[in-house]
Amino acid sequence: MINGLLIMLGGGLGAVVRAWLTDFTKSKWPSPLPIATLIVNIIGSFLIGLTLGVTLNHPSFSLFFSTGFLGGLTTFSTLSYELVNFITPKFKPLHIISYTILQFIIGFLACYLGYIL
Repeated sequence: MINGLLIMLGGGLGAVVRAWLTDFTKSKWPSPLPIATLIVNIIGSFLIGLTLGVTLNHPSFSLFFSTGFLGGLTTFSTLSYELVNFITPKFKPLHIISYTILQFIIGFLACYLGYIL
């Protein structure tokens, strides 16, 4: 029961932070590309790499922060939705492929950087 509450609390907080970061990013850097999703996924990837060693020894913190907060902050479903929305005459297939690769490569590098720090 307590594990579910930790995940729920962390996930709720992560989702609120994602919504705020998305609004902030869109207001500061308007773009036809979904830069906000890229930014929250990079931040989340970095933070999960940074906390990887810590969470192994603290399962409650792992449930709250890694599973809950970072699960609520980052978003694969929004990325998938945005990629489907790219299927318009405005974006060429190369744009879609490039953005997808960018998400995964930068996410991996951010996670690795967090891990080695």
